[in-house]
Amino acid sequence: MNELLDKGWVVIFMSTDGIDVNLKKSKLAANGIEAVTFNHQDTMLKSLNDTNFMVSLFVHGNDLEKSKEIIENN
Repeated sequence: MNELLDKGWVVIFMSTDGIDVNLKKSKLAANGIEAVTFNHQDTMLKSLNDTNFMVSLFVHGNDLEKSKEIIENN
């Protein structure tokens, strides 16, 4: 996850519902925005912090505003 942050990706959405996160990722892709997910359940993070069951959706920083509009309006 830190690699994503170091490369200019930002978290746009987090949820315990991985299906919801993937639906939002698909909506972004349909609008030409690259997005990636990070499932905290698949990492040691769940033993180190309180993000146990979260899935994060990342977009490039320069796509943040457009991504927010797409997610909020759909």
